[in-house]
Amino acid sequence: MVDHYLLLDKLYSIGLSQNALLWFSAYLHNRRQCVVFHGSQSDYLIVDKGVPQGSILGPLLFSIFINDLPQICSQCSVHLYADDTVIYVCNSDLLQIQNSLQSEFNLVQNWLYDNKLILNKKKSCCMLFGMQHGSPNLRDLHIYFDDGSPLEKVDSFKYLGLWVDSEFSFKPHVDYIIKKTYGCLSSLYRAINCFTFHIRKRLVSQLILPIIGYADIVYMNTSEIHLRPLNVVFNSLCRFVLRCPYRTHHCFMFESINWLQPKSRRQYHWVQFIFKCIYLDCPPYLKQFFVLFKSSYSLRHMQYPFFFVPRISKEVGRRSFNYKAPSDWNNLPFSLKKLTSLHCFRKCLFSYLKTTCLCF
Repeated sequence: MVDHYLLLDKLYSIGLSQNALLWFSAYLHNRRQCVVFHGSQSDYLIVDKGVPQGSILGPLLFSIFINDLPQICSQCSVHLYADDTVIYVCNSDLLQIQNSLQSEFNLVQNWLYDNKLILNKKKSCCMLFGMQHGSPNLRDLHIYFDDGSPLEKVDSFKYLGLWVDSEFSFKPHVDYIIKKTYGCLSSLYRAINCFTFHIRKRLVSQLILPIIGYADIVYMNTSEIHLRPLNVVFNSLCRFVLRCPYRTHHCFMFESINWLQPKSRRQYHWVQFIFKCIYLDCPPYLKQFFVLFKSSYSLRHMQYPFFFVPRISKEVGRRSFNYKAPSDWNNLPFSLKKLTSLHCFRKCLFSYLKTTCLCF
């Protein structure tokens, strides 16, 4: 729970005027709350900590309150999203990883104590990432709380809705998608006779496809073995919408519904993301990877954004953002790269990716 006086101190430190501070003081103090259940109401209690729940300013004030947390970490990087905090370090030496993380974790725990915040130990864990067979073992990593109890070690965890595993295979996330999708589809099948074609298509588009499409540009480059089950899921969704036999060819189903095939659908989201990185606001740490290619020759492709692609020999490196994003953009046709409107770009990109069936 956020201490009101500490929050006012931090608002003062970022330059708020005295009148603004007085307004925020009145906004935070002298609040009461109660619980109403089945017509019965509890006694009122004074709220002397925390930001007002459900308010527009609440998340902003909390973000300001914890915004100085990364400043205490000099050996590790920190990612903040609301009350989810990730501390990470890159190194091939397990001992250095452990020392850096333990040192920074101790500083974070001290910062929480000084700011009167409580660390949720049940939701705290550590994880070791490594794609090579010679990577250090998670069992050899030991991080401790300030009371001496060990931090839980996990092979995968859910961060901001995405299941991340130690080898970046994203298999746990794909399994999660499949389980959740079939659960929703099973519920819809119980009332399939009540829905017309257009309602079935809308239900799937609004209830199920967002589950599959969430963060699909993150896991789109994983192994085809892990992505193949998603093709089966899409086929099941198509059969529900069309109410067609099991042996109906998938190309016919996607053409009838006017949907992109799974791989093209992920590419559709990916290229749109690249477009937003180039033309719209995006994090600087991503935009820095788009470096315009300069040439002394007058080339046709230089009329539109054409970016430098770094030389990378390993296949793993070719999946990285700094290689794949500019490379995929450069490979787009000129008719797409010349567009600067997101609406027009989406429409033309959909037509470009909607390939004709070549299975027969």
